[in-house]
Amino acid sequence: MEKFENMTKQELEMKLQELKDLHEEVLEEREMILGQRNVHLSSRLVTKYAKEIAEIEANIAFVEALIAQRDR
Repeated sequence: MEKFENMTKQELEMKLQELKDLHEEVLEEREMILGQRNVHLSSRLVTKYAKEIAEIEANIAFVEALIAQRDR
């Protein structure tokens, strides 16, 4: 997460919006794919989405914390 630490507050705010948009897209994609009926889906796919979503959420929390630090 070092890649975020050298960003300005404005860059962090833009990155935060990108991450939130990505999070929404991945959730929608997951719902579409995993919501299919009569199609076998491997547990790897479920795990992949869970891991990807958790990583994005961690990045969002980290960037929000950096923005809060810059506000002090």
